[in-house]
Amino acid sequence: MMKKTLVALSVGTMLLLTACDNPMVFHTKVNEDGSLDRTLVLDKTDSMNVRPERNIFGIGEEKGWDVKITQSTDSAVKSDKNKVRIEFRKHFADANAMNAELDQQTDTLFRINAKFEKKFRWFYTYIRYSETIRPVQRFRMVDPKDFFNQEDESFIKRLPAEGKEISLADSVYLLLLNEKISDHFGNMGIYKETYQILEEVVKNNLPGKRWLDTLQKNQEYIYKRIERDKGEHDLAEKIADTLGIPLPKPKSTLEFQTRSKDLNTRVDFMGYCRDGRYQSEIEMPWTVVHSNADSVAGQILYWRPMLNKFVYMDYEMFAESRKMNVWAVALSGVVVILTGWVMVRRRRGSEG
Repeated sequence: MMKKTLVALSVGTMLLLTACDNPMVFHTKVNEDGSLDRTLVLDKTDSMNVRPERNIFGIGEEKGWDVKITQSTDSAVKSDKNKVRIEFRKHFADANAMNAELDQQTDTLFRINAKFEKKFRWFYTYIRYSETIRPVQRFRMVDPKDFFNQEDESFIKRLPAEGKEISLADSVYLLLLNEKISDHFGNMGIYKETYQILEEVVKNNLPGKRWLDTLQKNQEYIYKRIERDKGEHDLAEKIADTLGIPLPKPKSTLEFQTRSKDLNTRVDFMGYCRDGRYQSEIEMPWTVVHSNADSVAGQILYWRPMLNKFVYMDYEMFAESRKMNVWAVALSGVVVILTGWVMVRRRRGSEG
């Protein structure tokens, strides 16, 4: 019985990892001079995501990106005309210029930070390039440190690329980790911010402590309601109505909408990221000598990280490449020859 349970858990984990609705590809061509050619692809996506205010990167033609829209490559959605493949391309002078667009300090955009380093080591010149995906959790009233420990972090770091087989023991741990992320950390994040919204609206419309006490007495109910209906944009107002709090409508409705807008936007962003499937590609200019890539084909490196890699902590992808400094080798050869010639001349002179 236990064996069957473990097998079921493993199958369930694999289904969880492959049932993704938002495929994304990030490709960066790194040039010797530090300039970068960036390509971002959204597949199986809504055609409206071509607009900066609609996609999770905040990019589009209005910001200097070349945009190409084609039919989705997924045969399952080819019949859906609203599902397309959107390709964004742009050249950046350096990593700082790219970071200014793709690593903005905002809670509703997918953030990636790039770093380019070039070092001269006489015989070789090295380039180290990295891209770090920022955490996608955007709750403001919960701390990941209160939910995840060092063991969780170590497990996440050693997770293989998405789609790779993992052991039964790891599949069980992964299911428990996903449960912790969604059913504990996520629910508590929504609960705390929703409860704050309820308190603020009640305080602003109903003087005294009576209805604030009602909220306090029903904290367990509120949490369970959030656990059941999270994602509904008018959830805070529905909870207040269910508790019989006599808020003045439509004034309170507008206030709930205003106060909930930011939370709803962040939750929608996190939901989109949760359903994503990610592939990152970095094309280096010279021979690759070191990286943490999942696979390498010539000078192109590939990563296919699970979302767990960057739910609440940074995820760095790096590559190092080098080229031989021919002039340095030639100069060193000349120095060796001249040194030998001088030593021979001196020896002959002393013998004479």
